[in-house]
Amino acid sequence: MRRYALIGSPVSHSLSPAMQQAAFDALGIAATYEAIDATDAGLIMRRLRDEGFAGWNVTTPLKEAVIAHVDELTDVARRARSVNVIRRDGDRLIGHNTDGKGFVRAAQELWSERALSGPILILGSGPAARAIARALNDRGAAEVTCWARDEQRALAVGPQPRRQPQLAVWAMPPDAVLPTDIAALARNAPKFFDCNYGPERLARLRDDATDSGSLLLLHQAILSFEWWSGLRAPAQAMRAARARAAHQQ
Repeated sequence: MRRYALIGSPVSHSLSPAMQQAAFDALGIAATYEAIDATDAGLIMRRLRDEGFAGWNVTTPLKEAVIAHVDELTDVARRARSVNVIRRDGDRLIGHNTDGKGFVRAAQELWSERALSGPILILGSGPAARAIARALNDRGAAEVTCWARDEQRALAVGPQPRRQPQLAVWAMPPDAVLPTDIAALARNAPKFFDCNYGPERLARLRDDATDSGSLLLLHQAILSFEWWSGLRAPAQAMRAARARAAHQQ
Protein backbone atom coordinates (compact mmCIF):
# COMPACT_ATOMS: atom_id res chain seq x y z
CA MET A 1 0.00 0.00 0.00
CA ARG A 2 1.59 3.26 -1.14
CA ARG A 3 0.96 6.35 0.96
CA TYR A 4 0.40 9.90 -0.28
CA ALA A 5 -0.57 13.07 1.55
CA LEU A 6 -1.28 16.78 1.57
CA ILE A 7 0.73 18.88 4.04
CA GLY A 8 0.12 22.45 5.16
CA SER A 9 -2.26 24.36 7.39
CA PRO A 10 -5.19 24.47 7.39
CA VAL A 11 -5.98 21.35 5.33
CA SER A 12 -9.15 19.94 6.87
CA HIS A 13 -11.28 21.68 4.21
CA SER A 14 -9.23 20.41 1.26
CA LEU A 15 -10.84 18.56 -1.64
CA SER A 16 -7.51 16.94 -2.53
CA PRO A 17 -7.95 13.71 -0.50
CA ALA A 18 -11.28 12.96 -2.19
CA MET A 19 -9.91 13.59 -5.68
CA GLN A 20 -6.66 11.67 -5.28
CA GLN A 21 -8.27 8.70 -3.55
CA ALA A 22 -10.83 8.54 -6.34
CA ALA A 23 -8.02 8.49 -8.90
CA PHE A 24 -6.17 5.66 -7.17
CA ASP A 25 -9.36 3.66 -6.75
CA ALA A 26 -10.47 4.20 -10.37
CA LEU A 27 -7.21 2.74 -11.67
CA GLY A 28 -7.01 -0.04 -9.10
CA ILE A 29 -3.87 1.37 -7.46
CA ALA A 30 -3.34 0.26 -3.85
CA ALA A 31 -2.71 3.65 -2.28
CA THR A 32 -4.05 5.99 0.37
CA TYR A 33 -4.08 9.79 0.50
CA GLU A 34 -4.46 11.79 3.70
CA ALA A 35 -4.41 15.42 4.81
CA ILE A 36 -1.84 16.24 7.49
CA ASP A 37 -1.96 19.60 9.25
CA ALA A 38 1.63 20.82 9.59
CA THR A 39 3.45 24.13 9.90
CA ASP A 40 7.04 22.97 10.55
CA ALA A 41 8.58 22.00 7.21
CA GLY A 42 11.58 20.20 8.70
CA LEU A 43 9.55 18.02 11.05
CA ILE A 44 6.90 16.97 8.56
CA MET A 45 9.39 16.34 5.75
CA ARG A 46 11.50 14.08 8.01
CA ARG A 47 8.38 12.24 9.13
CA LEU A 48 7.13 11.56 5.60
CA ARG A 49 10.59 10.59 4.40
CA ASP A 50 11.11 8.22 7.37
CA GLU A 51 7.64 6.67 7.04
CA GLY A 52 8.18 5.92 3.36
CA PHE A 53 5.49 8.10 1.81
CA ALA A 54 5.65 7.86 -1.98
CA GLY A 55 4.61 11.46 -2.64
CA TRP A 56 2.76 14.44 -1.25
CA ASN A 57 1.24 17.77 -2.12
CA VAL A 58 2.29 20.95 -0.34
CA THR A 59 0.10 23.95 0.41
CA THR A 60 0.28 27.14 2.50
CA PRO A 61 2.42 27.92 4.46
CA LEU A 62 5.04 25.35 3.37
CA LYS A 63 5.53 25.84 -0.38
CA GLU A 64 8.78 27.76 0.07
CA ALA A 65 9.97 26.19 3.33
CA VAL A 66 10.08 22.62 1.96
CA ILE A 67 12.65 23.61 -0.68
CA ALA A 68 15.44 23.25 1.89
CA HIS A 69 14.36 19.66 2.58
CA VAL A 70 14.23 18.12 -0.90
CA ASP A 71 17.17 16.59 -2.77
CA GLU A 72 16.32 18.03 -6.16
CA LEU A 73 14.04 20.59 -7.81
CA THR A 74 12.55 20.45 -11.27
CA ASP A 75 13.26 23.46 -13.46
CA VAL A 76 9.65 24.62 -13.03
CA ALA A 77 9.91 24.58 -9.22
CA ARG A 78 13.31 26.24 -9.27
CA ARG A 79 12.15 29.14 -11.40
CA ALA A 80 8.95 29.60 -9.39
CA ARG A 81 10.90 29.27 -6.11
CA SER A 82 7.99 27.20 -4.88
CA VAL A 83 7.10 23.50 -4.45
CA ASN A 84 3.55 22.17 -4.30
CA VAL A 85 4.20 18.49 -5.05
CA ILE A 86 6.97 16.09 -4.03
CA ARG A 87 7.82 12.66 -5.39
CA ARG A 88 10.07 10.00 -3.90
CA ASP A 89 12.54 8.54 -6.41
CA GLY A 90 14.39 5.83 -4.50
CA ASP A 91 15.91 7.63 -1.54
CA ARG A 92 15.66 11.04 -3.16
CA LEU A 93 12.86 13.58 -2.85
CA ILE A 94 12.10 15.63 -5.96
CA GLY A 95 10.19 18.92 -5.67
CA HIS A 96 7.96 20.15 -8.49
CA ASN A 97 5.28 22.81 -9.01
CA THR A 98 1.94 22.47 -10.82
CA ASP A 99 0.45 25.87 -9.90
CA GLY A 100 1.37 27.55 -13.17
CA LYS A 101 0.36 24.77 -15.55
CA GLY A 102 -2.74 24.03 -13.48
CA PHE A 103 -3.79 27.68 -13.76
CA VAL A 104 -3.27 27.69 -17.52
CA ARG A 105 -5.40 24.57 -17.97
CA ALA A 106 -8.15 25.90 -15.71
CA ALA A 107 -8.27 29.27 -17.50
CA GLN A 108 -8.36 27.54 -20.89
CA GLU A 109 -11.27 25.40 -19.73
CA LEU A 110 -13.16 28.44 -18.44
CA TRP A 111 -12.50 30.66 -21.42
CA SER A 112 -10.00 30.12 -24.22
CA GLU A 113 -6.38 30.61 -25.13
CA ARG A 114 -7.09 34.27 -25.88
CA ALA A 115 -7.76 34.91 -22.19
CA LEU A 116 -4.07 34.24 -21.52
CA SER A 117 -2.68 36.66 -24.08
CA GLY A 118 -2.81 39.71 -21.80
CA PRO A 119 -2.81 42.22 -20.35
CA ILE A 120 -3.10 40.27 -17.10
CA LEU A 121 -3.03 41.60 -13.53
CA ILE A 122 -1.92 39.24 -10.77
CA LEU A 123 -2.98 40.23 -7.28
CA GLY A 124 -0.50 38.87 -4.77
CA SER A 125 3.19 37.99 -4.79
CA GLY A 126 3.34 34.63 -3.01
CA PRO A 127 4.33 31.20 -4.34
CA ALA A 128 1.19 30.69 -6.45
CA ALA A 129 1.45 34.18 -7.94
CA ARG A 130 5.06 33.60 -8.94
CA ALA A 131 4.32 30.24 -10.53
CA ILE A 132 1.34 31.63 -12.46
CA ALA A 133 3.31 34.65 -13.69
CA ARG A 134 6.15 32.40 -14.84
CA ALA A 135 3.74 30.14 -16.75
CA LEU A 136 2.08 33.12 -18.42
CA ASN A 137 5.40 34.68 -19.39
CA ASP A 138 6.60 31.36 -20.79
CA ARG A 139 3.48 31.29 -22.97
CA GLY A 140 4.25 34.76 -24.32
CA ALA A 141 1.55 36.77 -22.57
CA ALA A 142 1.84 40.33 -23.80
CA GLU A 143 1.78 41.98 -20.39
CA VAL A 144 1.79 40.43 -16.91
CA THR A 145 1.61 42.97 -14.09
CA CYS A 146 1.32 42.59 -10.33
CA TRP A 147 0.06 44.37 -7.27
CA ALA A 148 0.88 43.27 -3.73
CA ARG A 149 1.18 44.97 -0.37
CA ASP A 150 4.96 44.52 -0.50
CA GLU A 151 6.06 46.50 -3.53
CA GLN A 152 9.45 44.81 -3.86
CA ARG A 153 7.92 41.34 -3.79
CA ALA A 154 5.34 42.48 -6.33
CA LEU A 155 8.06 43.67 -8.71
CA ALA A 156 9.59 40.19 -8.58
CA VAL A 157 6.32 38.91 -10.13
CA GLY A 158 5.68 41.76 -12.58
CA PRO A 159 5.62 45.56 -12.94
CA GLN A 160 2.87 47.73 -11.49
CA PRO A 161 -0.33 47.77 -13.59
CA ARG A 162 -0.49 50.65 -16.06
CA ARG A 163 -3.81 49.95 -17.80
CA GLN A 164 -7.02 47.99 -17.51
CA PRO A 165 -6.30 44.23 -17.61
CA GLN A 166 -8.31 41.75 -19.65
CA LEU A 167 -7.86 39.17 -16.88
CA ALA A 168 -7.41 39.71 -13.13
CA VAL A 169 -6.02 36.84 -11.05
CA TRP A 170 -6.62 36.88 -7.29
CA ALA A 171 -3.70 34.98 -5.70
CA MET A 172 -4.06 36.43 -2.20
CA PRO A 173 -5.85 35.35 1.00
CA PRO A 174 -9.65 35.67 0.68
CA ASP A 175 -9.81 38.46 3.26
CA ALA A 176 -7.07 40.66 1.76
CA VAL A 177 -8.02 44.29 1.11
CA LEU A 178 -7.13 46.13 -2.10
CA PRO A 179 -6.54 49.85 -2.59
CA THR A 180 -9.48 51.54 -4.29
CA ASP A 181 -7.79 51.97 -7.67
CA ILE A 182 -6.54 48.35 -7.82
CA ALA A 183 -9.93 47.02 -6.73
CA ALA A 184 -11.51 48.97 -9.60
CA LEU A 185 -9.13 47.34 -12.09
CA ALA A 186 -10.06 43.90 -10.79
CA ARG A 187 -13.80 44.62 -10.83
CA ASN A 188 -13.71 45.98 -14.37
CA ALA A 189 -11.57 43.25 -15.90
CA PRO A 190 -13.62 41.26 -18.45
CA LYS A 191 -12.37 38.03 -16.86
CA PHE A 192 -11.63 37.30 -13.21
CA PHE A 193 -9.91 34.22 -11.72
CA ASP A 194 -9.94 33.60 -7.98
CA CYS A 195 -7.35 31.05 -6.86
CA ASN A 196 -9.25 30.46 -3.60
CA TYR A 197 -12.13 28.02 -3.49
CA GLY A 198 -14.96 27.06 -1.21
CA PRO A 199 -17.21 29.24 0.95
CA GLU A 200 -14.54 31.91 1.50
CA ARG A 201 -13.83 32.66 -2.13
CA LEU A 202 -14.05 36.24 -3.23
CA ALA A 203 -17.59 36.64 -4.59
CA ARG A 204 -17.78 39.94 -2.70
CA LEU A 205 -15.48 41.58 -5.26
CA ARG A 206 -17.21 40.20 -8.35
CA ASP A 207 -20.82 39.14 -8.62
CA ASP A 208 -19.91 36.99 -11.65
CA ALA A 209 -17.00 35.19 -9.96
CA THR A 210 -16.97 31.51 -10.92
CA ASP A 211 -15.56 28.76 -8.73
CA SER A 212 -12.27 29.02 -10.59
CA GLY A 213 -10.23 28.05 -7.53
CA SER A 214 -11.88 24.63 -7.38
CA LEU A 215 -11.12 24.13 -11.08
CA LEU A 216 -7.50 25.16 -10.47
CA LEU A 217 -7.28 22.59 -7.66
CA LEU A 218 -8.65 19.90 -9.98
CA HIS A 219 -6.02 20.54 -12.66
CA GLN A 220 -3.25 20.73 -10.05
CA ALA A 221 -4.45 17.37 -8.70
CA ILE A 222 -4.51 15.80 -12.18
CA LEU A 223 -0.97 17.00 -12.88
CA SER A 224 0.26 15.77 -9.48
CA PHE A 225 -1.26 12.33 -9.98
CA GLU A 226 0.30 11.99 -13.42
CA TRP A 227 3.70 13.15 -12.16
CA TRP A 228 3.62 10.61 -9.33
CA SER A 229 2.29 7.67 -11.29
CA GLY A 230 3.37 8.15 -14.89
CA LEU A 231 -0.23 7.28 -15.84
CA ARG A 232 -2.99 9.33 -17.39
CA ALA A 233 -5.23 10.57 -14.61
CA PRO A 234 -8.89 9.44 -14.54
CA ALA A 235 -10.09 13.03 -14.83
CA GLN A 236 -13.82 12.28 -14.79
CA ALA A 237 -13.54 10.28 -11.56
CA MET A 238 -11.59 13.13 -10.00
CA ARG A 239 -14.15 15.71 -11.17
CA ALA A 240 -17.00 13.68 -9.70
CA ALA A 241 -15.16 13.25 -6.39
CA ARG A 242 -14.46 17.00 -6.26
CA ALA A 243 -18.15 17.77 -6.76
CA ARG A 244 -19.26 15.30 -4.07
CA ALA A 245 -16.72 16.56 -1.54
CA ALA A 246 -17.59 20.20 -2.22
CA HIS A 247 -21.30 19.46 -1.77
CA GLN A 248 -20.62 17.90 1.63
CA GLN A 249 -18.76 20.95 2.96
